[in-house]
Amino acid sequence: MSRPLQALIFDMDGVICDTMPYHLEAWRQYIQTIPDLAGISRDRLQQLGGKRNHELLSDLLAAPVDEADLFCWGMEKEALYRDLIRDNIQFLPGLLPFLKQAQSQGLQLGLGTSACEENVELLLGHKNLDRFFAAQVTELDVELGKPDPECYLLVADQLGVAPAHCLVFEDAVAGVQSARNAGMRCWGVTTTQSPEVLLAAGAECCIQDFRDRRLQALLANDWAADDWA
Repeated sequence: MSRPLQALIFDMDGVICDTMPYHLEAWRQYIQTIPDLAGISRDRLQQLGGKRNHELLSDLLAAPVDEADLFCWGMEKEALYRDLIRDNIQFLPGLLPFLKQAQSQGLQLGLGTSACEENVELLLGHKNLDRFFAAQVTELDVELGKPDPECYLLVADQLGVAPAHCLVFEDAVAGVQSARNAGMRCWGVTTTQSPEVLLAAGAECCIQDFRDRRLQALLANDWAADDWA
């Protein structure tokens, strides 16, 4: 019988690294320079985590905005974010040992994020983290953002693993919904949302970071195949 769990797929922001404080600070600084963005609150931005910038801005702004403006605003804000986090990158506790152990046990590892390629290169270039991820799907690789399942389905396809054999780690409501819509299991990471919010979105359990003891049972394949189904 094949192993029920064959691949682990990770969101990036809030899962690989707790980047939300830097994203929020970048937005705080940036919206002060754009009159059309004035009045967007920090709390409102945090509630929309997991979405691509142009989708997030479309949700936040009451009036229609030109697509070119949305794209420009998003890219300028991301450049500011990279300046803020560049010298402050810290992976979630336990992440590196967990990735090494998972890889050594034959699990496929993938990344599925709404972030732009430049952000991915910055974070995954730190300590050569990109060596772990055989598949990487970023903002421009998909037509539809989370909660649409396209992102995670594409990661699974690149890994050559059926969605039913994938487990996703996500910190955002839209991301959890994306994983569940893809037919994958999902564990919540509570960097940006409470366990209650993530569980309500469809996560089956929640962890604070990758030191959680339940991850060892996961890697030990202690769950029976019918429990996984």
